[in-house]
Amino acid sequence: MNISPLNNSIIQKDQKLIDVNNAIHDKGINFQDLLVENLQKVSDYQLNSEKMDTLFALGEVDNIHDVTIASMKADLTINLAVEVTNKVLSAYNEIMRLQL
Repeated sequence: MNISPLNNSIIQKDQKLIDVNNAIHDKGINFQDLLVENLQKVSDYQLNSEKMDTLFALGEVDNIHDVTIASMKADLTINLAVEVTNKVLSAYNEIMRLQL
């Protein structure tokens, strides 16, 4: 009689998480640096959108598509930043509710 091992999805997910953590650690990526870098990108998209709006209002930009694309990029990045913030706060609150 041959008994095959159980394929537990929790164990596989944990191994994937361990692999990701090891890859991040090997590359020397710091969460704070990653967060600051991406928040700077959000700010850059917002500033670019405002600049494009101003140039369009002054009549210096002929292509409305560029203005719309810049606006949509800014909107998407700020929405993503808000969602990431909400998830981080949710995770923090969940950790604080843990009883040791």
